[in-house]
Amino acid sequence: MIKHLQYYWILFLFLTPTIATATDTIIVDSIHIDTIYRWHIHEDTLYLDSLPQTISSDQFLLDMLAQQSKELYLRDSLLRDSLLASLKYRDSILRIELAYIQDSIKLLSSTLYDSPIENDSTIQVKATIDSVTQEINRLRNSNPEIHIQSAIVPDMNEDLAEIAYQLKNRNNPWSKEANTLIQFSQNYISPNWYKGGSSNFAILAQAKGFINYKKDNFLWENSGEWRTGVATANGDTLRKHNITDDLFRLYSKIGYQVVKKLYISASMEFQTNLWNSWNTNSTTVKTAFLTPIRYNINVGVDYQPIKNMSIMFAPATYKMVYSLYHDGNSEQVNVTNYGIEEGKQILNEIGSSIRVKWGWKPFREIALDTEFYLYTNYRRVEIDWQINFDFFITRFLSARLILHPRFDNTVIYTGDERAKLQFKELLSVGFSHKFR
Repeated sequence: MIKHLQYYWILFLFLTPTIATATDTIIVDSIHIDTIYRWHIHEDTLYLDSLPQTISSDQFLLDMLAQQSKELYLRDSLLRDSLLASLKYRDSILRIELAYIQDSIKLLSSTLYDSPIENDSTIQVKATIDSVTQEINRLRNSNPEIHIQSAIVPDMNEDLAEIAYQLKNRNNPWSKEANTLIQFSQNYISPNWYKGGSSNFAILAQAKGFINYKKDNFLWENSGEWRTGVATANGDTLRKHNITDDLFRLYSKIGYQVVKKLYISASMEFQTNLWNSWNTNSTTVKTAFLTPIRYNINVGVDYQPIKNMSIMFAPATYKMVYSLYHDGNSEQVNVTNYGIEEGKQILNEIGSSIRVKWGWKPFREIALDTEFYLYTNYRRVEIDWQINFDFFITRFLSARLILHPRFDNTVIYTGDERAKLQFKELLSVGFSHKFR
């Protein structure tokens, strides 16, 4: 009988998941030989009740370690789950590494194929590159969760970033994205230019983003936009510049899917202006800070026939228009331009609306984003349609074309005035950046 195992006892305590009491007797089958060890613990000391003389203490500890390892492997399901999770994470890392390998292969391939020297070595390397490229493409195509958008100009760094993003968020119900841009247009004409004219300069700044949640039958979309455009006011004797674009907008929509592609939805929209704007050589303010405030609540059905398209019909729509100022004050605001009766500051009414949103991106460098909104109070109608074309020249340089037709006969006209089609167009080039 061995009373103390001295230093081995410390190692054994760390490897033994349970401690026996003074009265416990534990029987362990030897793995290496057909022998049974009997042992117990008393006052922090390990005692062996039975140990063949042919077995050393070292051999006993090795047998005990092997037995403990076997029990951990068979009994600890949490460890196995953790191992599987680690393997899945490693799978994601390997797929990203495969994308990096593909990038290296393309660079090497372009160098080799452009080389005028052709020998057995380069032929063999080319064949290897082709076979590895085919295998990588097969692995990428076998995973339907990985989607690389078509591009006019290939960009492997952009592809790798997209692969990493999709792998990281493939099980995340949340999605988010933000875009910022600042763009310019400029024209200089000398005073003696033979055709005349005047110089001008314009700048457009925008920040736009969304945070969406989609899981099972529940959908929640949230978006925000801030846009400001300023241009020199040529021909205006009262001011040197004027506001050409001004918008602060928040939008939120929740929906519950009842059948495929059809949701019962409710949405809220808040939009206003942040700057004063005037007509040329006029002192009457067209829009001002928080004037007007437009607030809509829509309840209805939302049909989503294809990806990135939403058609929402809301037979119950609440519309509110509010002005911080009223007629005749120092701001000289004409509230009838917002459909508010003269002398009042707020409009409340019920009607119906249709909102169509569609985003289309055939190539990484080209994107179309359009939103059509129609509201009627069953007496008059308001139609607003904005079409944005974005052309991404590089990752940080872009051009934008905005077409914005509008028709609104909810405005209160006087005399022989009638509502007419309004139209705005803007073409600009500048810097842009996307955040995720």
